[in-house]
Amino acid sequence: MFTQFFGSYLLNNHLVTSEQLAQALELQKKVHVKLGVLAINAGYMTAEQVDKLHKMQMHTDKRMGDLAVEMGYMTPDQVNELLTSQKTGYLLLGQALVESGCMTNGQFAIALDSYKRSAKITEAEFADEKAASVRSVISDFYGFSLAGTKGDLYADYVSLLLKNIIRFIGDDFTLLPSSTVQLHACKQAAIQVIKGSEQIFTAIEASNDAFTAFASRYAQERFTENDEYVKASVGEFLNLHNGLFAVNTSNSLAVELDLEPQDYESDKILNGFKNLFIVPIGFPFGTVNFLLSGELPE
Repeated sequence: MFTQFFGSYLLNNHLVTSEQLAQALELQKKVHVKLGVLAINAGYMTAEQVDKLHKMQMHTDKRMGDLAVEMGYMTPDQVNELLTSQKTGYLLLGQALVESGCMTNGQFAIALDSYKRSAKITEAEFADEKAASVRSVISDFYGFSLAGTKGDLYADYVSLLLKNIIRFIGDDFTLLPSSTVQLHACKQAAIQVIKGSEQIFTAIEASNDAFTAFASRYAQERFTENDEYVKASVGEFLNLHNGLFAVNTSNSLAVELDLEPQDYESDKILNGFKNLFIVPIGFPFGTVNFLLSGELPE
């Protein structure tokens, strides 16, 4: 999830274009994080030192790690630590942006440091969906403070949603700014209401093509038209996610929630909401909107 928030930070601060970000998200599947990017992220080397070593490698047949030790930039233990460390997603994204010429090592270093300071959260914290810091970042990004007392519930819902998207759909998506509306014109939508001590309207909505592609990824089958199998697959993802959310909420807050059967709508205006949050997520195949409201339509 850190990768997606970092990507959105780059996009919203006009450090990359949406096209460059989409290309980098695809390229990151093929790139390997180089020692220089790892060293910058760990704070062991500056971007200027990394660039200097790259130039030195053009004139000597030595590995960057050996050169870094010779120059006194890192110790052998630090080099070994980086080479055996886990290559996390946001570093793959950074490497992809550097290799494609969208950013220099220096620009990546500045952007990464700036994001870490502004978000005040680490990737390890992002891995803990119950962390208050994660809830805060999500709430700020999507404006859930507008929801009053339900804001924390929304943040928990979306935190789990993003993890489930990464797990079941893929990690090549971009987080887009949310909006709050009273009505929404949907093309294709799978809908489910969560009831109990809390009532939450939830839906997955998209164009015909994006809806079908989302279903294809979840079902791991190639659907070519929006039929009953497509609707069932999107509805199954929504039901799975909502079920996990209900269990988590019950365990952490002692709040009992039940799921109503899924419903489906086509070419319909959803209205009667006081506040309906539209949480759009951009995939290579199109934008999928996740709808969320703690007040059922009148």
